[in-house]
Order: sequence, then structure tokens, then C-alpha cells
Amino acid sequence: MISQKQVKSLHLRKYRSLNNQFIVEGSRSISSAIDAKARIDSVFYTLDFSKKNPTILEKLNKIPSGIVSSKEIRKLSPSTNPSGILATCKIPKFESFNKNKNIIFLDNVSDPGNLGTILRTALWFGIDQIGYSSKSIDPYNPKVVRSAMGAHFSISWLGELSLDDIKGYKILGADHRGKSIHTINIDNQRWALIMGSEARGISKSAHSHIDELIGIPKVGDGESLNVGVSMGILLHELTK
Repeated sequence: MISQKQVKSLHLRKYRSLNNQFIVEGSRSISSAIDAKARIDSVFYTLDFSKKNPTILEKLNKIPSGIVSSKEIRKLSPSTNPSGILATCKIPKFESFNKNKNIIFLDNVSDPGNLGTILRTALWFGIDQIGYSSKSIDPYNPKVVRSAMGAHFSISWLGELSLDDIKGYKILGADHRGKSIHTINIDNQRWALIMGSEARGISKSAHSHIDELIGIPKVGDGESLNVGVSMGILLHELTK
């Protein structure tokens, strides 16, 4: 069982990397971690939570766990409104990057909620390899993990990647100025889909790698699409 001091240190990226650990909150995400046989170090929960959620506590089995007060869970949790249960997990050991599978590449994506949505959405469409640039947000940021709702434990590969390392793929760039996704023919090619930052789109350095820009036709008056929503629409077409 790790100390409460060590749990609180995992609020910071530096200590997540140093200790190879991250925080998982909420019964759904922790249940996903248990089902995936993730390496869970410790679980902390309040008495009130245990009374209302006996089912998940039964799943803890031999995992080191303990009851903490509501005040303590607020200190341990990076959330404004803690759910009442929190776990610390080892960062998953992923399979090797598979060059025969499609991949999503995140170019400087910085919003934690968007990244969590991207992970969940990618899995929905059967894409379980996610690469990200060095300037993207840490995928183990607590807000990302909370938004992903257990997706981290189902992905086969997640890691920092250079576009120079993506060889033999048709590189597609998501851009509102691109060719309509409805007209794209990928001819059973392996593809890599680049999603750019929420504020600036795809970076200049990433643009140099793109084979084709693809976009979503606008039929209404909206200003723009959220990056996670955009990716979902594109994946719906790409995975048909």
C-alpha cells in the first residue's frame, strides 16, 4: 500500500514518470482496470462510498485498500468533486507498435477532456494505437484518465511518436479545408490520421508529412467542431 504522500505526488507529471504510476478515479474506471488485470498498487475509498457501492469493493479482492475520511479523499484526489474512490496504478506495459495496424497521431493536442474523449472514441471504432507529439498533454494526466473512463486499459499501444517514424502509411490530416471525407478512397491502405491542436490545428512541421487533407462538410452554421467529435466522424467513414 503506497503512502498518501506518494498518491498526492502523482498529481504532477514529474512524479508519474518517476514512479511509473498514475491515479485512476471512479468506480467505472477502477472496475475497468480490475477487469483488464491492470497493476493496481492501492485503492482508497470513503466509508460512505463503501456503503453505496458494495459491488466494486467485492472486486478488490487482494488489492491493498483502505478506508479514508472525506477530508482525506479530497486531499488525495486531483478532482474538485471526488467520487469517493481512488486507485493508483502502474502505467500499462503496452505491446510493441504494430506497423500493420492503423494509427491516430495527436499533434499538440493539449486539452485533457478532448484527449480522454479521443481515447474512448478510437476504441469504439477499433483503433487501438495512439501516438502523440512531444508537446501534447500527458495521457496520464488525471483529467485525461477521468475523461477516458478506463480506455487506457484497452489500448494496445499508446506513446510519444515522431511522424518521421510512421513509414508505409497513407498520412491523412484532419482539416476543415480538406477534401470531403465522403469522397476519400483509401483502397485498403494502412493509414495514419493526424488530429491537430484545438486552437491551432495541425502544425507546420506535421503538414509536411501529410499525403491528403480530409475534412467534414459543413451543413449548418456552427463555428467549429470539437477535435474529439471530428475524429469520431472521420473514423466512422474510415472504418466502414
